[in-house]
Amino acid sequence: MDAARLLAELGRLENTVKLTGSAPERKGGEAPDKFTLRPVELRGQRMWQLESFADKKAFHENLDTDGALRRLEELLPHYRQLCAVLPGETVTYSQYGKKLRRSRVPNDLSAPAPRAHDREKSYLLPEGEAVPALVDLGIFTEDYRIIHARYDKYKQINRFLELVDDELRHFSGDHIRIMDFGCGKSYLTFILYYYLTVKRGLRSEIIGYDLKADVVERCNAIAGRYGYDTLRFVQGDVSRDTADGQDVDMLVTLHACDTATDYALDYAIRNRIPHILSVPCCQHEVNLSLRKGGELDIFQKHGIIKERMSALLTDALRAELMERCGYEVDVIEFVDLSHTPKNLMLRCRLRRSETPALGDLQLMQRRYGFSQTLLRLCCERAAGAGKAATYGDRGN
Repeated sequence: MDAARLLAELGRLENTVKLTGSAPERKGGEAPDKFTLRPVELRGQRMWQLESFADKKAFHENLDTDGALRRLEELLPHYRQLCAVLPGETVTYSQYGKKLRRSRVPNDLSAPAPRAHDREKSYLLPEGEAVPALVDLGIFTEDYRIIHARYDKYKQINRFLELVDDELRHFSGDHIRIMDFGCGKSYLTFILYYYLTVKRGLRSEIIGYDLKADVVERCNAIAGRYGYDTLRFVQGDVSRDTADGQDVDMLVTLHACDTATDYALDYAIRNRIPHILSVPCCQHEVNLSLRKGGELDIFQKHGIIKERMSALLTDALRAELMERCGYEVDVIEFVDLSHTPKNLMLRCRLRRSETPALGDLQLMQRRYGFSQTLLRLCCERAAGAGKAATYGDRGN
């Protein structure tokens, strides 16, 4: 395909919303199977993101306008079809033999930049950006538009990235190592890797840690398909010390069920991991073991109130224990309560290392007879250090 002619018709990209090249002259040749070029805003500058697909893997380049034009001049001669989305019309160029055909279809787009489609605020992952995991998650369509029914999930993902971005202010250098405990299907892990590596340009290593072998195998396959070579997944039980905590900068645990959150937080305490982002889930342990015997009895008359009170007591204990173990703790609303009841996040930053006094918490636990895994683990560690607290003592 004649690159010079096509680029001249496109006005050297100035008003282009998206370009897609497909139908390569030689399948499996030196050109990718398909490529997409679209404008993005990166660190306050207008750039171009080139996403190419080859051998079932996705590759990304961020280019200035001159670099994007050079890459198009290299790529276009290898393709028989190009689709150019412009403000007001979509133009398709198809080449069969030596003959080039052109068709035009009106559209209602009025601006080329993805940020023009933002809703109410500018998101870290704007609509229109080529993020494969958001397509696989069913949040973006194939042409990277938000699916209306998934807009709340889209907001939640961007909120999480904002919190991560805020933590990055406390890092120096260009390398970060993150461990994701109880990662599950890991779509958010893939999105986090994309944001750190592609958008922020950091050398990021992320380790996903999950109990299920089939989930780990699937996630490693997806990471390979995306070309994410420093994202890997490991099978293991979060309640056992089998993961490598050395030099981990941040621990993430998102909706790790019930006591899995406690084991993840305990792991962070033992390995003195500097930053923690934890969204607890399914806090059943206290609810199932709580008995009557004092001021909290009023909360136990009705099942739904007892369940919510137990969840809040669980997270209050976790926050208190993290503080006594030397962390600065913020309990923040992760997303609006109308979107999900699992809306609290514990954001922890390590400030000092100490063995906490836990006597008052143990006294409350005995009074109401409940079990709480992080409290038990902290007490065991304090006792092992020869500094078990006496009842009535309070840590700082």
